[in-house]
Amino acid sequence: MTISIIGILALLSIPKFNVFYDMKLQSAAKKLISDIRYTQTVAITTKTDYAIEFNVTQNTYRVYRVSDNSSLLDPFTKLPLEVDFDTHNQYRGIEIQNVDIGGTQILRFNWRGTPQTATGQNLTNEGNITLEYQGNQVTIKITPYTGKINVE
Repeated sequence: MTISIIGILALLSIPKFNVFYDMKLQSAAKKLISDIRYTQTVAITTKTDYAIEFNVTQNTYRVYRVSDNSSLLDPFTKLPLEVDFDTHNQYRGIEIQNVDIGGTQILRFNWRGTPQTATGQNLTNEGNITLEYQGNQVTIKITPYTGKINVE
């Protein structure tokens, strides 16, 4: 009888883990979207090109000023705006599956806030960044010319 009750409770708790996985993935996506928006805003307000460089192999991204490669500071921590999904407690386990920004892994914004590739060419196709956690995926899409973000 006790084993049956434990089995039933275990079955009832499994869907809750999937909800937790989705919440963690959505949290990481919101962080990334926030950092993309912040980078675009800083580029516009300072009239300087800024970029977000993704490293799929190391599971990281960082934000920097293009002219001198200096890190943009996080407005809250005042530390360089760099995220390592392998070591950050809140996002550990999240994986950057794919980044395609016009064939590059760098999303750049010019002083007008226009999304560009690593070479400074305006995006002509949607840029995509895919995050994964425990089999769940979310894709962040950056619209050419405006930088509008959609999440799928």
